[in-house]
Amino acid sequence: MSDEFSNLTTVSCQKFKCSARGLILPFGIEACMSIQLRAVLYFIFLLYLFLGIAIIADIFMSSIETITSRRRKIRYPDPGENDKYLTVEVRIWNDTVANLTLMALGSSSPEILLSIIEIIGNRFEAGELGPGTIVGSAAYNLLMICALCISAIKAPDARRIKLYSVFMVTSFFGFFAYIWMFIVLSVISKDVVDLWEAVITFLMFPLVVIIAFLAEKNFYASKKIDMEEEEQTLILTPPDHDGTGSPRSFRKDELLQFLRDLGQTTNLSLEDKAQLFAAKLSESMHRSRMQYRIQGSRMLTGGKSLFVNLPDKLQEIYTEVNKRDSLVGHRTSLIARTIEEEDNNNNNNIDSDLPIPLIEFSTTAYAVLECEQRIYERAIKPLPFDGCFSADHPFGGRKPTLSKIEINDDPRMAILEFASSSYAVLEREQRVTIEVVRYGFTNSVIHFRLDTIDGTATAGEDYVKLSEEFKMERGQQEKRITIHVIDDNQWEPDETFFVKLSLPEGEESRAKLGSKTIALVTIINDDEPGFIEFEESITLVKESVGKVEIKVVRVNGADGRVSVHYRTKDIDAVASRDYESSQSEIIFEHGEISKIIAIPIIDDLEAEKDESFAVELYDTTGGAQLGKHSRTVVTIINDDDYKTMANRMASLVQIDIDKLSVTKTSWGQQFRDSMNVNGGDLETAKAGHYIGHALAFFWKVLFAFVPPTAIASGWLTFFVSLLFIAILTAIVGDVAAVFGCLVGLKDSITAISFVALGTSLPDTFASMIAAKNSKTADDAIGNVTGSNGVNVFLGLGLPWLIAATYWESKNLPFTVKAGDLSFSVLVFSVCCVISMTVLILRRYLSVFGKAELGGPTIPKYLCSIFFILLWIGYLTLSGLQAYGHIKWQS
Repeated sequence: MSDEFSNLTTVSCQKFKCSARGLILPFGIEACMSIQLRAVLYFIFLLYLFLGIAIIADIFMSSIETITSRRRKIRYPDPGENDKYLTVEVRIWNDTVANLTLMALGSSSPEILLSIIEIIGNRFEAGELGPGTIVGSAAYNLLMICALCISAIKAPDARRIKLYSVFMVTSFFGFFAYIWMFIVLSVISKDVVDLWEAVITFLMFPLVVIIAFLAEKNFYASKKIDMEEEEQTLILTPPDHDGTGSPRSFRKDELLQFLRDLGQTTNLSLEDKAQLFAAKLSESMHRSRMQYRIQGSRMLTGGKSLFVNLPDKLQEIYTEVNKRDSLVGHRTSLIARTIEEEDNNNNNNIDSDLPIPLIEFSTTAYAVLECEQRIYERAIKPLPFDGCFSADHPFGGRKPTLSKIEINDDPRMAILEFASSSYAVLEREQRVTIEVVRYGFTNSVIHFRLDTIDGTATAGEDYVKLSEEFKMERGQQEKRITIHVIDDNQWEPDETFFVKLSLPEGEESRAKLGSKTIALVTIINDDEPGFIEFEESITLVKESVGKVEIKVVRVNGADGRVSVHYRTKDIDAVASRDYESSQSEIIFEHGEISKIIAIPIIDDLEAEKDESFAVELYDTTGGAQLGKHSRTVVTIINDDDYKTMANRMASLVQIDIDKLSVTKTSWGQQFRDSMNVNGGDLETAKAGHYIGHALAFFWKVLFAFVPPTAIASGWLTFFVSLLFIAILTAIVGDVAAVFGCLVGLKDSITAISFVALGTSLPDTFASMIAAKNSKTADDAIGNVTGSNGVNVFLGLGLPWLIAATYWESKNLPFTVKAGDLSFSVLVFSVCCVISMTVLILRRYLSVFGKAELGGPTIPKYLCSIFFILLWIGYLTLSGLQAYGHIKWQS
């Protein structure tokens, strides 16, 4: 009797539920387990696999970031020195091309590989899991990610898409891809994919990349392609280098400006100050979509952050630094009143009742940075005039002073440059005239090119972009070009843009560029006389400098003739011993926006501690008012032994920035990062880091065996990590199929819900981080539509092409049942049209803040809820149809 019972048990355990659903799974050990226990175990295993995919995707995206961040060197004429060139580095990969190729492959590789593996594993017959995951991921990405990003930004802040033409192209193809899928499966040849249909589907992938690239370059709006954005930046600001010749990720003048904002304190070490500046750089530096994707994965797994995380003590200081600007405005009126009272009472100690700066900084460590010549200053260096210096703005009929340049020995060589390195125009005049002059040989026809480059002014909103070639006839020595300024009748701060002069290819034999090849144009707000203030609240000079030049600016208006008085006052420096006392009046003519005060510094050749004196503005006339920086403190630094300290601090900052790099140089570094919480930064690690690290420890150590990204420029890491993703994806396909079978879900529903959600989770975190930290919405949602299109063209086009070719060789059709998939595609297409309409309305309606993301509180939350309801509706309708509650004939 017992033998018969044993035999019955063995037979029943051999034939267990869902035993034939996967390629590899289930294991025989599950035979006698209860269905409920198996379902729970498979669900936990599925979540753990998603965690593993997130970690290997992090490594995969790091390889892509390493590949696409490669640069090449280009030589440009130095705008500051004649006959010299700057060697600058520009990115090899275009951002749009990288986002739609490697980036899309990186973020969508699980879905794409799942579709390929499913077809190959099913002996080149189509399944439901792969295509369903692609459609489900598209719905989640477009609806849920947009919903979360819209509400992630604090009101009333907003984010607009910058590359809107690219977004519209990818949006069209992201919609058309699913309409094309429906047409192929249900219209042209029902339930059959012909070889030509598979070929066209796959070829649409390079087509959308090409069209999006041309859209970014304004190919459809103009015949001329814009310069690379990276080149524009680097022409004006070539990188600094350290003592070994290695390029820095920042410029010394940026470090100086931050330390001026930091103020003065003695309780911070050089390391602390370096960390604060690294955090500032981390906030402002350009981030690619790939970096946000990597950060999203690391948030899930307790990995090393790509953003600088400060200890609590430094975070408080950093927060205070960011609040100082608002506090300075509050103190300005108090300073002005105090100065006026002291002028009446002849009191020299104006600081006694004023709040002291929140933070202090020892100037010795960075005084050398003040003497570093800036590339902007070479282009727009002010010229002396009657004891003061005025920026060379040709306004009100004044003729700009031309710089003297050395004529080349070749008598047949012409030299071109701008007549002035800076111009100003009142916004209401709606045009500014830029003059290009020629020296030397004039008996030739010379071609030259002018390109405008955005500063704080934006082309299309503040001025009309210029990118055109001009001609200077024989005997002509000057050429005037008009640039149109847009008068929007709204108050706004003074804004600037640049005009770059260059020679077309082939003109180098007849002409050379002079010293003024970049001109600064200032669009002046013309509604008020303006505010007069010092450009900087702290000025640092070496004792041997001879004289300190302090810039006084007129901002937010330039109407009429105004004046302001200034005077010097001792702090711990003494007039006539350390500097020459000065008291005078500065006059701004109509349209003038800057002056420079020159105060002689006395070098007594004796070693002294740092000393300071103040320069104050008071008694304005002509309706002008004092601005927030009506007083500047000049600190005279002893020249001895400060270079070493300043360079050391710059090196510490570079070390902190290098720690944020995704490029790994060795296996040892990878294993150290994988075995330590938060990449070894325990000081800033939170509870979430420890939990994520504990859960992901196995995956982290396993994937530390992947070759570092420093090998073969990241390509070896790319292929090895792609192989790991393929293996994990194959297992995910099995686990999802068995889990769906155990709980009674059809493959189509499992695909659009659990699998789509699991593979899209890192992208969700990435988009939310990008929405909060990026200045535009491109990195948050701009890539969603592109990925959705690429998912179809590559994720279905490639497996369809493989399978259709196989069946064509056997003279048999490649059958793909439309069924649930065609209905799901149709519902998603409707949701896509509705959601894109909402995003377009958000961009142009003020009730939404005229931006795709953020805006006023109530409208943004209403939009988010609406998008979430669309996604729930998509899942509900797809489920009802899959189980026969909605009758659908494809």
